[in-house]
Amino acid sequence: ANQTANRTINFQNASTLLAIDESVTIALLMPQGSTAYYLNAYQVDGGAVTPKWQGGSAPTAGNASGIDSYSFTIIRTAAAAYTVLASQTQFA
Repeated sequence: ANQTANRTINFQNASTLLAIDESVTIALLMPQGSTAYYLNAYQVDGGAVTPKWQGGSAPTAGNASGIDSYSFTIIRTAAAAYTVLASQTQFA
């Protein structure tokens, strides 16, 4: 379904599923209607994280009437610490 608001994404159970120095990559598709929305807050196991974005900047909009594809690589670096690498690609 088309998105209806900007969203927070919470990657849950990372501490259970990942050992320290392990990673997982997750792809997410967000269909957009005539008003585009985007992911604007990010969490791992309920704690806020600031992803490192490909190209250096977080997205500030979605792609109206298209599909936004997000990719997140979550790396567990310590007991409750994560590095998140992210990218957004817009498809019209």
